[in-house]
Amino acid sequence: MNWNRGRVSAALEQAQAVLAAPDETSKSWKPYARVLLALGALRRADLDTAGAYVRQAAMDWALGNTYGPACAWMVVQTTEAEHGAEAAAPLVEQVISPGQDRERLLLADPAAAAWLTRFMVRRDGRSAEEIAVTARALATRTGNMPALEAAARHAEGLVRRSATDLLFAADHHLDPWAAASAREDLGVLLVAQGASQQATTVLEHAATGYFTAQSPRDVARLKRRLHRLGRTRDQADRPEEPGTGILGLTRTETAVAELVALGLSNAQAAQKLFISRHTVAHHLRSIFKKLRISSRVELARTWMESSR
Repeated sequence: MNWNRGRVSAALEQAQAVLAAPDETSKSWKPYARVLLALGALRRADLDTAGAYVRQAAMDWALGNTYGPACAWMVVQTTEAEHGAEAAAPLVEQVISPGQDRERLLLADPAAAAWLTRFMVRRDGRSAEEIAVTARALATRTGNMPALEAAARHAEGLVRRSATDLLFAADHHLDPWAAASAREDLGVLLVAQGASQQATTVLEHAATGYFTAQSPRDVARLKRRLHRLGRTRDQADRPEEPGTGILGLTRTETAVAELVALGLSNAQAAQKLFISRHTVAHHLRSIFKKLRISSRVELARTWMESSR
C-alpha cells in the first residue's frame, strides 16, 4: 500500500482516481479513498477539506461498510484536531472497545497504534497497554512487515517509556510522518528525563521529518515545543542551514564531529545523540567533504586545532 510505505502523493492520486471512477469495481474502495484524502488534508492542516471527507466517512461508518474501522479512525482524528481531546475521547473509547476490530484498523493505518496508545496513556494505562498488545500480536502474526513491526515498537515504547523502542520505530517506520511522530515521542520522553539538550536535537529532527512529510500543523507544534526548550530561532520548519556550527558545520554535524573526534564509534555516537548509525555515517561523509579530510584521525586533529 502506497500510504503505509510513505508514498503519500501516489496514494492520494490513487484515491482521487478511485473516487472519479464510474465503474462498479471501484465502488467498494471509495470509502477507504475518502479516508486517505481526509487524512492527507488533515496533515496539511486543511480542516475544511478534511471535514468534508470525514462527514462522508462518518456515514460510511454508520452504514457498516468494509472499511468501517478506518472511517471511524478518520472521524476520531479530525474531531480531535477540530474540537480537542475531550470531544474525541468518547469516539476513541468506541474505536478501541472490545467489540471493534482493532486489528483491521491497525492494518489500514499502522500509525493508528501509536496515536491511540498516546491518547490513552494519559487517560487509561490499561487500555493503552491493550492497544500495544494488539499491535504486537498483529506484527508477530503477519511476519515480515516492517510497517507493522515499527508500529508495534512505537506503541510499546510509549507504554514502557522506552527510548530504545521509540528510536527503533523512528528509524524503521516507512511513512515519513510516522517516523517523525516516533522521534517527537522520543524527544518528549527525553525532556521528561531531564535530557533537554538531547531532546532538542531529536525534536529538531522530528520537525524536519514533519516538514518533509508536508505536515505544517505538526511542524507548528514542534516549533512551540522547541521554543519552550529555549530555541528562539525560527528554524524548526526547515532543515538545518549550513555554517551554523564550528568549522562551518551544521549543529548536528558539529555534535557528531565532536563525539567522533573524542574517539567514539558510530554506534556510540548514535546512542548519545539518539539517531541511527546510518544517520551518523551520513553526517560523517558530509563532515569529511566539508573539511576536506578522509579519516577519523584527521577529524580528531582538525577538531583539536579548532578548539585551541
